[in-house]
Amino acid sequence: DDMEVLKIVKRGYGDIVNTPVMHIDKDSVERLLARNSVIKSAQVYYTLDGYFHVEITQRKPVLRIMSGEGYYVDEDGKIMPLSRKYTSRVVVATGNISRKFACNGLYPFIMTLRNDEFWDALVEQIVVEKGNEVVLIPKVGNFRIVLGTLDDMNEKLENLRLFLREGIVLKGWNVYKEINLKFKNQIVCVKR
Repeated sequence: DDMEVLKIVKRGYGDIVNTPVMHIDKDSVERLLARNSVIKSAQVYYTLDGYFHVEITQRKPVLRIMSGEGYYVDEDGKIMPLSRKYTSRVVVATGNISRKFACNGLYPFIMTLRNDEFWDALVEQIVVEKGNEVVLIPKVGNFRIVLGTLDDMNEKLENLRLFLREGIVLKGWNVYKEINLKFKNQIVCVKR
């Protein structure tokens, strides 16, 4: 918010309130703001009527990693810190997750899920197990979806979509405790 931006500027540049705009180095303020971990871009300018303007684009988290100290991955696939002021409502990933796998493995996967209305509505949590094998926890039903590695991810997701739309609807959402897509061209289900 406005007060946070003023605090950032005051800490890094000095107090600019009631300072004539011509005495403020707008490029320095812009660089200072751009270095902040939650700011994607900053535009700083002043108008002819003597007002100083700061336009900020915030980074948007798409995935929360709850491993180690915890962090977000933003919409550009970059790491961003957790905020003390708010928690984003995004898919949570747990397990032993390296930053490299978070950015190069989970980020493209989560973007695939987010760009599809069906998957975006279904997936609540991602669990990363040994060997970077992925398990999905859906928002509905009481079962796990074992994807295995993210190789052939699109094929696995399409097989799962078919199964969920045509198979599970007939049997019920709570018949299985696990749906496993690890193996090529097959879906293995474990009943309760």
